[in-house]
Amino acid sequence: MPPDLRRSLDLIRRLMPVEQPWWLIGSAALFLSGVPVTVRDVDLYGPTEVIEAARIALGVPVSAPRADDRFRSRPYFQYRPPGGLEIDFMGGLQVSSPGDWCELQIESDVWIEGVRVPTLSEQAALLRLFGRPKDVARLALMPGL
Repeated sequence: MPPDLRRSLDLIRRLMPVEQPWWLIGSAALFLSGVPVTVRDVDLYGPTEVIEAARIALGVPVSAPRADDRFRSRPYFQYRPPGGLEIDFMGGLQVSSPGDWCELQIESDVWIEGVRVPTLSEQAALLRLFGRPKDVARLALMPGL
């Protein structure tokens, strides 16, 4: 595992409570699940109150919402631990679908390296939901899903 990813995961393991719902998604979750992707940052999703508690614990201000017609979350903030990859914390992440916004729902839990990720089949479903070119490319690395 790359050292910068390990440092970010170390922070997440210390910061995020195991009894609360939260998940790594995106490239870090895929990498931990054995999909051959490059990890440039770590995406962490959870309910608003869980992510807000992490923000307060880290003493980080809420970032201004990104102008994005596809995704929105509250709170949203970024944090880079010393020597680690940037972590994007997303509370109550919503995804625009035709005609409406829906909050991301994750039903599965798999613990890998001490962090929670969705199952591979649920990660594939998330990639289909997100639908960006990079998501489609990642789906191609997951035959059978």
